[in-house]
Amino acid sequence: MEKLARFGLVAQGISFGLVAVLAIKLALGKGGKATDREGALQTIAHDGIGRVIVFVLAFGFGAYALWRLAQVFLGHDVEEQGGRKKWGKRVSSLGKAAIYGALCWFAFSVLFGNHGGSNKEQEATKGIFGWPGGRWIVYGIALGIAGAALWNFYRAVSGKYKDSLKMGQMSATELKWTTRIAFVGLTSRAVVFGLISWFFFKAAADYDPKKARGLDGALRKLADTPYGTALLSIVAAGLFAYGIFCVIQARYREV
Repeated sequence: MEKLARFGLVAQGISFGLVAVLAIKLALGKGGKATDREGALQTIAHDGIGRVIVFVLAFGFGAYALWRLAQVFLGHDVEEQGGRKKWGKRVSSLGKAAIYGALCWFAFSVLFGNHGGSNKEQEATKGIFGWPGGRWIVYGIALGIAGAALWNFYRAVSGKYKDSLKMGQMSATELKWTTRIAFVGLTSRAVVFGLISWFFFKAAADYDPKKARGLDGALRKLADTPYGTALLSIVAAGLFAYGIFCVIQARYREV
C-alpha cells in the first residue's frame, strides 16, 4: 500500500505539472492552453511519448485512488496514535479516491479514444438545477470549494502539512526548500479553489449553469484580466510548485 501511495503521489505531481506548463506556455505566447488535468491528458496524448505518459499516469491515478480507499476502511496512521477513528479524514479520503478513480478512468478513455466532452462543470450544474433544491445544492458545492481554498491557505501558512512528513530524514536545506515550495504551491491552489468557488456562487445566484467553471475556466479567467499574462504566469508557476511538492511527499510523506 505504501508503494501505491508513493506512485500515486508522483502521478498527482506530474499531472499538476502538465497543467502548469501548458498555462505558462500560453502566458508566454508559445502555444499552450488554459486547461484542467483531463484537458492536459488529452493534449499530450497525440504522439507516442505522450500516450506512454498518459498510460503511466492512469496507473498512478489508480494507485492513488486505491491508497485513499484503503484509508477509508483502515484509517490513517494518525488515528492509531490517537486511539480513535477520525471520520472526517475518512470522508475526505473517500472523496479523493472518487476523484482519482475518475481521473484513472478518464486517462484510459483518452488512450482508447472514448473520452467525454468539455464543460463538465456546466453540464453537472445544469443537471443539479433540475433537482429539488438544486440551487441550494450548488450553493453548498460553492461553500465546500471555498472551504478547500481556506484549508489549503491554512496549510500553507501554518505548515500543517509537516505533520505528515518525515522531517527527521530531511537535511536543513531540504526542509527549507520544501517549506518554500509548499507555501507557494498550496497558496496557488487556494487562489484557484477560491476562483472556482466564486464561479459556482455566481452560477447559483444567477441560476445560470454556464457560469460554473473548473480549473480550466479559472485559468482562462485569469488570462482574460488586464494583467492576465502576469497573473496566469504566477498562478501556473504556483501549480507547478504544488506538483513538485507532491513529488516531495512521495519521498518523505508518512504513509
